[in-house]
Amino acid sequence: MPLDWSILLLDAIPLVVFVVVDSFSNMRYAIIGALCAAALELGYSLYRFGEIDEFSILSVCLILLFGGLSIKFDNPLYFKFKPVILSSVSAATFLITYALSKPLLLMGIDRYADVLPAQMQELLTQPHIRRVFERASLYLGFGFIVHAGAVAWVALHRSNWWWLLTRTVGAYLMLFIVALLATM
Repeated sequence: MPLDWSILLLDAIPLVVFVVVDSFSNMRYAIIGALCAAALELGYSLYRFGEIDEFSILSVCLILLFGGLSIKFDNPLYFKFKPVILSSVSAATFLITYALSKPLLLMGIDRYADVLPAQMQELLTQPHIRRVFERASLYLGFGFIVHAGAVAWVALHRSNWWWLLTRTVGAYLMLFIVALLATM
């Protein structure tokens, strides 16, 4: 089954709703709007794929947690720091598994190879391809550190629109740079 690229955009929809509603109303409504958009995301996943994946459930739970903290303390930074925490945890995961000589991407390839087409399975056993995924695991660790730092700085010093741009486009740019560096 080919990759449905709309899935990559779903994570950004609650953030866009937050920024747009916050621009015209207040933080409380913006967070409620983001949570509603995340719930619609769950509904779309259920409709499109017949199930709701763990990542989507985690995303909604984190929006609920950090949104709730933002409302309770009347401070949008809690909500804005959700991606900072996720990027920091991701960085730690990639770097620790790499340091333990168990790069996360290689572990994923080995674990889920049987669900891939035979051609892809054969390709992923080639040593030079495995080295690319090994390097990508290391570079992702550092990339997520940079992303977390950039999003934190922008959340503290720039507008919601800059935060949204850094959070979304910045993440895709980081992934592109990591992929490029890993293949060199």
